[in-house]
Amino acid sequence: MGLTASLDIGNEKIVMALAAVEHGACRLVGIKIIASQGMERGMVKDSEKVRACVRSLISELVKDREVEIMNVALPGEALQMSERRISVPLQKRVVESGDLFRADQRCREGAGSRQEELVDIIPVAFSVDRGELIADPIGKTGRTLEVTYQVYMANSDYLAELRELLEDCGVGEICFYPMARAYSEALEITVTDRDFALLDMGAMGINVVLFREGMLEYEARLPLGMRTIDSDIMVAFGITWGQARKLKHEYGQALRSVCKNKKLQIPDTKLTLESRDLAMVVQSRMEELLEGAVYLLQSWGFDRAEDEILLTGGGSRLQDVDILLHRLSGHPVVKAGIKQIQTSREEVLRTPEYTVALGLLLCEQLEIEESRGGIGEKLAKGLKGFFGI
Repeated sequence: MGLTASLDIGNEKIVMALAAVEHGACRLVGIKIIASQGMERGMVKDSEKVRACVRSLISELVKDREVEIMNVALPGEALQMSERRISVPLQKRVVESGDLFRADQRCREGAGSRQEELVDIIPVAFSVDRGELIADPIGKTGRTLEVTYQVYMANSDYLAELRELLEDCGVGEICFYPMARAYSEALEITVTDRDFALLDMGAMGINVVLFREGMLEYEARLPLGMRTIDSDIMVAFGITWGQARKLKHEYGQALRSVCKNKKLQIPDTKLTLESRDLAMVVQSRMEELLEGAVYLLQSWGFDRAEDEILLTGGGSRLQDVDILLHRLSGHPVVKAGIKQIQTSREEVLRTPEYTVALGLLLCEQLEIEESRGGIGEKLAKGLKGFFGI
């Protein structure tokens, strides 16, 4: 059996992962990250530069191995999202995997057009006989199953362009997924009777996702990201963007109050600045970015103080960002962890830049189950695995 590959193409980095998926187990073979070129706000702007990056990753990571399928993440900028409710009669007065299959198929029917292609559907809520919303409907009795789906569409021409780009790099079968699917599969969820939120802190935006009882309920993308800090540092100290970026990565802190003041040398110059002055610039912008995310979560009803906020993405590496977010939100803040990946390199599972690529590998794991037992069986297994039952 060939290997499964995943690809997360971001504005500042591109991550490719490779895994062997057999008998329900996902074993990591390799993973690599390189600087991104040719991308702008999540979209391909220079296909030649992106193609060169992907070819470089394939030559170094894949080599002469056989790759059966590549799962590719699509960011929010490339997707149109909508909600759709589907009702199906229960054939045996009890919810079985076949009922999930029929609801899934009905949701997919008629989706797509010449301009748009269906990328994915994710169930976000279930109910039986229009009763209360439940997370796992399997085994519930009634006459009708209602499922609410988040439906993800993308421009057909853009997907065709992206497919052609990857095929030119020697990639065979390609599957596209929204990043929300990768989050759902990647996250290590320890408590499923609570809500929790995820902030993926990227260069050009912050993805905010809310899960209730382990299921996706809301998601949105805030259009400002960590690159705004680079611009603020550049303007505040009259330096270049490259110098500002280096200062942020090497010395950036989200809390001025805990910053020990010292002289910092501006890269490639003999000039210096005060570390607390740098922290003041960083904190000012981080507060603005995080307050936007907290306001969004509060508008979604994320208000129980004990519910956690998980952090991932490159921006989560900024020193003290978790403490600042806790102060602004009142919620416990932890770094996101990855589940169900076998590897001897445990640090890989804690690397925030790898979250999406690793989650994509697990999306493929469910697809393989689908080919054996049908979509309904896949959904049933996915739900039970997700809730630990």
